[in-house]
Amino acid sequence: MRELLGPDAEDAPEIDPEQFASQAPDGRDVMGVLARSAPTAIDAQRRGFSPRAAMARGAAFLDMVVRTVVADTGRQADQAAMVANKGVRAYVRVVELPACSRCIILAGREYGVSSGFLRHPRCDCTMEPVTRRNRPTPLDAEDLVSSMSPELRRKTFGEAGAKAIADGANVSTVVNARKSMDKVEMFGRTVQVTHTGTGSRRKKRPPRLMPEEIYRLAGDDRDQAIRLLYKNGFLR
Repeated sequence: MRELLGPDAEDAPEIDPEQFASQAPDGRDVMGVLARSAPTAIDAQRRGFSPRAAMARGAAFLDMVVRTVVADTGRQADQAAMVANKGVRAYVRVVELPACSRCIILAGREYGVSSGFLRHPRCDCTMEPVTRRNRPTPLDAEDLVSSMSPELRRKTFGEAGAKAIADGANVSTVVNARKSMDKVEMFGRTVQVTHTGTGSRRKKRPPRLMPEEIYRLAGDDRDQAIRLLYKNGFLR
């Protein structure tokens, strides 16, 4: 991020990587989340799956968790770095194919630097900062759809959706007619604070606010967001 921002980032605070790696992006202990793969496999076998199929379900869950946690942690750190750098005015969503239909319709959109990042499990979309010197122009939804093969369009939007788009329908209209995208509850829940990294079991400090909650509380007050990122250990 610092290399991307160039001179604009020279005087900005540095993020503390350990604070982002100490827990899953939703605030839970990473090892605890990963360990859920074993009960997933056991539960599948109890429900009648063969041992091979049950192991495959556990492995699929583990793959989903690892990909999601790594991607979300990276985005979380990137956003904290952008909030801390007052030279960053906004960010744009960068989407690379293959991608789901709900991500495609968000491609190239610009958001306020503290705006939440809509995502789903295994989402690999990224964000690029907008500064005075850096004005990114990633592909938007129409560009992405134009570059897709007919087969990929059918896989992404469904047979009828792909046909409607080929007939001239707006991509966003087609996707939103089926299901609008909301902020995803990671692994079945939304957590705004974390107890990880708050001290020993014998003497714990109050739970730390997660970055999403910090941005919500600070609103448009950039200085307040930075103060809270410092206070909660995400900047140093």
